[in-house]
Amino acid sequence: MKPTVDLIQLAGIGASLVIDASQKTTVDLIQIAGIINGKGTHLTLVNAHRKPTVDLIQISGVCKGNITLEFVEK
Repeated sequence: MKPTVDLIQLAGIGASLVIDASQKTTVDLIQIAGIINGKGTHLTLVNAHRKPTVDLIQISGVCKGNITLEFVEK
């Protein structure tokens, strides 16, 4: 997994990202989601089932429709 700073930089240039939610803190994901929202790109969180619902609501609220939460265990 890339460091958060790298993912923020990628999001900042307009990249859509797929991130394992279990590998990043909620604060990190909120930061990334905020950048994604500002660029109009898309964030997909796999393993979303590993985060509490309240955390997913916070992350989704920052990303405003540009997010996919995947709950399927792989």
